[in-house]
Amino acid sequence: MRKKKIQQLLNFARNLIEEEKISEALEFLNSLKPVDKYTDQQKAVFYTRNSEIHRMLGDFPKAYETAERAMQFANKIERGIDVVDTFLNMARIIHFMGKNRECSNLLKESFEILKNLTQISDKDRQRRLGLYYFYKANNFVKFGDIKKCNEYEKVSIDLLEKWGPQAMLARIYAGYGLGLIHVGEFNKALNFMSKSQKICENKESPQYRMPKLLYLFGTGVIYYNKGESQKALEYIKKGTSLSGKYRKPMFRHMGLNALGRLYYEIGEWDQAIKYYKEAITLAENFEPGKVYQLSNLHNLYISMGDVCSAPQIFQKIEQYRDKEKDNPWFNLFYRFNQALLLKKSKRTRDLGAAQEIFKTIINEEVISLELTQIALLNLCEMLLDEFKDTKNVEALEEFSLLLERLRKIAKKRFSYKILAETYLLDAKLSMIKFDFKKARQSLTQAQQIAEKYGLKWLAIKISNEHDKLLQNLEVWEQMKKENVSINERLEKLEINDQISTMLKRKPVEIPETSPESPIVLLIMANSGIPLYTKIFNKEWKFNEELFSGFLSAFNSFSDEIFSEGLDRANFGKYTILMTGMTPFMSCYVFEGQSFQAKKKFSKFNETLHETEQIWKKLTSSIRTGQVIKDNDSGGLGNLVKSIFNNKSIPISL
Repeated sequence: MRKKKIQQLLNFARNLIEEEKISEALEFLNSLKPVDKYTDQQKAVFYTRNSEIHRMLGDFPKAYETAERAMQFANKIERGIDVVDTFLNMARIIHFMGKNRECSNLLKESFEILKNLTQISDKDRQRRLGLYYFYKANNFVKFGDIKKCNEYEKVSIDLLEKWGPQAMLARIYAGYGLGLIHVGEFNKALNFMSKSQKICENKESPQYRMPKLLYLFGTGVIYYNKGESQKALEYIKKGTSLSGKYRKPMFRHMGLNALGRLYYEIGEWDQAIKYYKEAITLAENFEPGKVYQLSNLHNLYISMGDVCSAPQIFQKIEQYRDKEKDNPWFNLFYRFNQALLLKKSKRTRDLGAAQEIFKTIINEEVISLELTQIALLNLCEMLLDEFKDTKNVEALEEFSLLLERLRKIAKKRFSYKILAETYLLDAKLSMIKFDFKKARQSLTQAQQIAEKYGLKWLAIKISNEHDKLLQNLEVWEQMKKENVSINERLEKLEINDQISTMLKRKPVEIPETSPESPIVLLIMANSGIPLYTKIFNKEWKFNEELFSGFLSAFNSFSDEIFSEGLDRANFGKYTILMTGMTPFMSCYVFEGQSFQAKKKFSKFNETLHETEQIWKKLTSSIRTGQVIKDNDSGGLGNLVKSIFNNKSIPISL
């Protein structure tokens, strides 16, 4: 067979791979054997293509074996595009083998070659650069640098959206989504998971299996983090079922664990036990995974108060620790679960021992962030109980320090749900001390975080807590005067319930939300001159004292909101929201829950700022001093009506 014809046949095989006709490509390559009379360059290409196919099919031993052959011939020939392909393929394979340094070196070599090549098409260059950045991004995950990973994946997406194979692009979209999950960007992550899903729809070829599993599990994780358990269950169940069909035990193990956790958190404990036990069976030959699942099951039995099953599971964890006493993973899980058992005891000695173990875990090098966070929360709970029993203020101060530490860990690890919840706990702690201003500031910070990162149910819960505080502020002021007991304050705040929710022992309750009753909407110049007023409530329309009383107190409200970093204030039974938009400020007074009111008010302010006609009308009103009326408002009256008279505006975060 002539050299030119062989090259054409190898190019045809490459085209089949790029068109994702994997089975046909493998069959065609097999028809080109034997390769004894091929040149070294042709052999390098032949074995690289062969290896790429086996890698796509998930046969990594075969992929590595043929990649090694390709490398032998690639090292003998001129550094051209074929060598780049060989190096990139081998880099990808050894990445999955955990050889991250070797992978990094090969990627660097392939980039240097590619950079110096001049006689190649834009398509060939961009496609390989896209693969280079994608593989490099994946390697940064192994090095623990999520930020770098996301940067490189974004570059690879920009390159491969035009030139890349669709299955590869679906995988990159899902991979980028997973990276965004790590930094708490759940809504953006969901967008990329949807892109991956769209590509994979109705595709049954083997190369689409991994992208499908990634977007299914990834989407499930996003909804889990957003607090939407039922949606999370839907995707995790599909992913777990497919991973069994595709014979992907690692993904199936991950899915069974996730299902166990989800059912545990929604209070369906029998289902949780079932899935945890399945995960333990599947992890029979992977001892670290088995110990992790045993720990989950042990924690569940403790939450159930099952005093027979919990010690039996703990004994199994102890056996792994005894077998490998120098294994830090086994040792950590043994001590952590030992502390959980001791904490259930009512004996002072056991409680003290549990506290010491938890303290040791949070002060040593982090092996499992999850266990460190849970140890911190358990310690917080124990300090609260100690404070209730002893009234020792030191326990409360230590609780406060632990809360700050948990907040720092959450910030560093982009755990925004935990971060928002720590501010909620901090608000309750401030209420115990009768520091109402700090409590409100903490609630405002908590809600800002929850809303920014799409944590819908948590945002509603925090908003309702803030409303409750404002509604009961006079009661709390009276409690402060009377210096009511610590236990009474703690009972009113339900602080232990919040910690139980964070520890997943208490099912998450979906908070209720209802539309508010609009009272007044005001737009004022920064000087305090009213430019537009809309009174919705009949009582306020005909009772001048109510409205004038509100206007006379306006400055104190604006000072309270703007200078103290709050998002709302109260005026008797009414709630006030304000926003500054130089040279204006807007104010909304309403009665009822704040969550939907804040959504409407935000939508109103955004639209106001973006609508040129309305903005011009307002700036003109400042110059002329003329108050704007609905019938000559440049569309402002219609905007107000469409937003504040509409009780069915969808809530989205």
